Amino acid sequence: MDSSAGSAATPGATQTRSVYRLQRQFFAATIFLGTAAILISAFANPPYFGPAPGIAPNVAADAAAPAWMVQIHLVTLVLAAYLLPLSFLAMAWLANRRAPWLASIGALVALLGFMPLALYAGQDALFYDLARGGSRPEFVQLAVSWNGDGVMTYYGIIFGLGTVFGPALIGLALWRARAVPTWSAMCITFSRLPVFFFLAVPYGVATAIVLAGTVVLFAGSVPAAVALWKINGEG
Repeated sequence: MDSSAGSAATPGATQTRSVYRLQRQFFAATIFLGTAAILISAFANPPYFGPAPGIAPNVAADAAAPAWMVQIHLVTLVLAAYLLPLSFLAMAWLANRRAPWLASIGALVALLGFMPLALYAGQDALFYDLARGGSRPEFVQLAVSWNGDGVMTYYGIIFGLGTVFGPALIGLALWRARAVPTWSAMCITFSRLPVFFFLAVPYGVATAIVLAGTVVLFAGSVPAAVALWKINGEG
């Protein structure tokens, strides 16, 4: 046997393991940073602390809030738009070996739901621009018409369903795979499900549900990030 062939393969194998390790660490980081970004963005969103839903009240809330608060909300929302789809794909991958069907369906639903998040970051930026421009009624009405057209309605439905059922399925997959502690999987599962009560509760209660859900999601995602970071092996 040619011993030089074996030793020549060793550096390549080491490099491969290093790449796999970096990949896992990157996706573990997206879980932590993505859920942290949406947590900060939610608590820095002025309309959540306003009196009523709707575009005109949202613009008024942005106009009344400190500029730094709105800017933090927008920056973290843009970061979440990039990171959250990767976060849920990474969590689905973590559960994939022992719960492939749940993980695969959950990943697809979550990906479809969170991809439009970038559009909503742009929407919030538009509302902030309207607030800075003096909230002219004709511009607000244009924003109302745009927000209610067919494309935005479609995205709203996909976003609503995907961001509720995607995390729920992935949380169940993580629980079934025993990839994270049970409490962590249940936090992810139930973090968004209470939004179904939105139409039956006052606006202040509804926004409190959203804020609480982001806290629960972040808490549940931390063990998933740690578990992915600590995985050994090449795949």
